[in-house]
Amino acid sequence: MSQRFRNFRREPHFQAQICTRRGDSVVRGCLLQLLYERRSEGSIPFGQGDQAAVPPPGGINRRDWLRALAQLSEYHLIDWTPLEDQSGMGLLSGFAKINDFGVKVFEAGVASPISISIDKSRRTTVPQRQQTSTAPSTPQQQQVIMEALEKVITAINQADVSEQEKNEAKSLLRKLLGSKAAASVLGPGAHSLAAKYFAG
Repeated sequence: MSQRFRNFRREPHFQAQICTRRGDSVVRGCLLQLLYERRSEGSIPFGQGDQAAVPPPGGINRRDWLRALAQLSEYHLIDWTPLEDQSGMGLLSGFAKINDFGVKVFEAGVASPISISIDKSRRTTVPQRQQTSTAPSTPQQQQVIMEALEKVITAINQADVSEQEKNEAKSLLRKLLGSKAAASVLGPGAHSLAAKYFAG
C-alpha cells in the first residue's frame, strides 16, 4: 500500500467513521462487485486525478469511494497499483483489480476480514461443485464405452512392460469399474466387465 494510501486512512474523519458508518460495508460491497464484474478488463483506473477513473455510483461520494478502495486493498481483497501524482496537489489515483481472495469472498462466500454488504439480487454466484444430473447413457453408448474399455484391457495385457506394471494398470481399471461413476454410465455393464476380466 502506498504512503499516501496509508495517510488517507489515518485522517481523523476516516478513523471516526471506519466502524460507525453503517453504509461503509455497502460501499465496499458495491466496489468489490464492480471490480468482480469487470475483472476481465484487468486493472482499471480509480482516483481523483484521472479523467478515465471509475466514478462512484449515485449516492456515494468520492471520498467514501476512495476510502472503500483503501480498505479493500488493506485487507487484501483487491490489488492496488498507485500512480505518482503529477499535479502536485496530492491527488490519489491508481489502478485496482479484484484478486483471487476477493473473488472467493464474492463468489463462494468465503469469510471476509472486513464487513462487506453485497446486493444478492445482482450477485453472480458460481455454485460449489454444482450437482448436475446427467441423462443415463443409452444402450448403444454403453456398448461403445465397454468395447473401448475391453480394447484398453487387451492393450495392457499385450503391452511390452513388466507384469507388475500391467497389474498396476489393471488395478486402476478395476477401481474405475467399481466406482459409482462407472455404474451410473455403464449400468450393469460395469459389474459384468469387472467380473469378466478381474474376477478373483
